Amino acid sequence: RVATLRALVSEYNPKIELIQGESGSQSRGDGNGALKKIAWSEDIQAKQLARHTMADLITDVHFMSYFSCMDMIEALRGNVNDKASYLDYGYFGVLSADFDENGFSTGEYSPKISYRALQTIAAMFREMPEVTNDVLVFACELAVSPRTFRMAEDLGKQTQVMFRRADGSAAFVYWHPSDPLINSVDTVMDVLVMEEGEMRLVDLMDGTIYELSDEMVTVNEDGSRVIKGLPLRDHPLALVFGKFF
Repeated sequence: RVATLRALVSEYNPKIELIQGESGSQSRGDGNGALKKIAWSEDIQAKQLARHTMADLITDVHFMSYFSCMDMIEALRGNVNDKASYLDYGYFGVLSADFDENGFSTGEYSPKISYRALQTIAAMFREMPEVTNDVLVFACELAVSPRTFRMAEDLGKQTQVMFRRADGSAAFVYWHPSDPLINSVDTVMDVLVMEEGEMRLVDLMDGTIYELSDEMVTVNEDGSRVIKGLPLRDHPLALVFGKFF
């Protein structure tokens, strides 16, 4: 979609930049405002944030805006003299409003899962590493997950992109683009790695960094490596090489 829009505006003025004006979703279905009554949860909200933020980085929009920082009163209706009538909260925030036993906001806020995801992505992709086509990680023999007894092949195509920094370090970011409102993905795949450097796996939902065990990695005679049982989720994971962060 972004590539199509960029081609269109370039017909008129190549200097026009594209922006993501507002992206986001609610963290619960009983809120007010846009996207209400949908089966949102904190986990699904965080997946939406992580996937859309990475999509904006992949397509190199000029800037993106996430809605919103904290849960807030929409105040779309109601009587100004009746406070209860306009406390129509929308739960779009990455910070959750805390409520007392009577359902009124206390003025305190707590981080949601989406807050940690946004924090992790902002930290990892600071200073804008370059999106590159020299992808040296390839899907290999598809593996049967010991958790689901399903193969990655059954799930169709994954979203994959490589980022590289000036120092040569790189990150291979991937996820399965299934609809998180309908199902979740928790399986594995085997990959062939031509990229050099120390490898680690980062979960962009919470910033957890995993070392790859010796049992997972086989080194071929040509120096390439096969990783068996690499996790595949419906939210972004990053296989990083070198000191990417």
